[in-house]
Amino acid sequence: MITSYLFLVFVMFHIVCCMPKTQQHKINKPDMLELRKRSDFHPSERTLDCFDMVGIEGDYVYTPTERRRQCTVYFIGNFMDELVEFQIRQIDIPCNGNKLQIFDGWKLGGAVFPSEEEHAYSMENRQFEACGEDSDSVFISSQNVAMLSFPTNIGSFKITFRTRKNPKPCHAMAPDSSGEYDLLNYGERRNCTFLVIYPVTISIIQMTVGDPSIETKLKCFSEPDQVQFLEGNGLDYGLMRTEQVMCGSTETVEVQDYESTNDTTTAAGIVCKRSGLSIPLQCQSSTVRLISSGQTDNHVRIKFSKLSPSFNECL
Repeated sequence: MITSYLFLVFVMFHIVCCMPKTQQHKINKPDMLELRKRSDFHPSERTLDCFDMVGIEGDYVYTPTERRRQCTVYFIGNFMDELVEFQIRQIDIPCNGNKLQIFDGWKLGGAVFPSEEEHAYSMENRQFEACGEDSDSVFISSQNVAMLSFPTNIGSFKITFRTRKNPKPCHAMAPDSSGEYDLLNYGERRNCTFLVIYPVTISIIQMTVGDPSIETKLKCFSEPDQVQFLEGNGLDYGLMRTEQVMCGSTETVEVQDYESTNDTTTAAGIVCKRSGLSIPLQCQSSTVRLISSGQTDNHVRIKFSKLSPSFNECL
């Protein structure tokens, strides 16, 4: 599961960081093919590479090299209702120089997930440092992703990566290209974001957002409680295109035809079935955001599945 997911993560990082800023929204397909080959390799030793992604619990060791560059290791839980936990077992990094950086979430190409505006903590309180005085210290994330960053010559360290249950999941990143997820506000005023780094079809299994007595409506831009469906090529939902905004309850769905909020969308659209609604999101990143005023108990259960390669384009 992690192997297939790792492919797109490597692709996004390579494209965003290595291409000129004026071209960061484009997809370089030859690079994608090469990175797919790299993602299929799974070393038997639990040693961290300078650029790496980890989804298997256990002990991980980093050994410094003489080459000078910045390293990033992304961690993700195998389930979306998990928290990431690091325990620093050994650390040979002086405290008078560069330190091991731990971040509550992911940073990629200048974007942050979960976003700065919607996370429970400020950016300053999401960033932690570790050095030789911090052996046996423990870090626990606020969602199922976290990351480490450090220069290659920083020094050696050993960490234990575990996951634990998140009692009230809000923000989450999918560890695979298909599955199910529940977005809830627990009656609170908060926004929750679900991200899949794949073009996918989102099927609404059950939805009650806002007044439960109102049938499902489209284009609910002015409603205080709404669910948004967005597509783009990064982590920042603010740079994504809004495909649709909905509210109401699926128990009284009467939607037959679909008109996208984006005039450029043509063939794809919401498909109304007895089992619910399906929305194709055709970019490299697919996002569902639950916006809640705190006045109602909102709940959206979705099922997502990867689109075929022929749809793997951002229209």
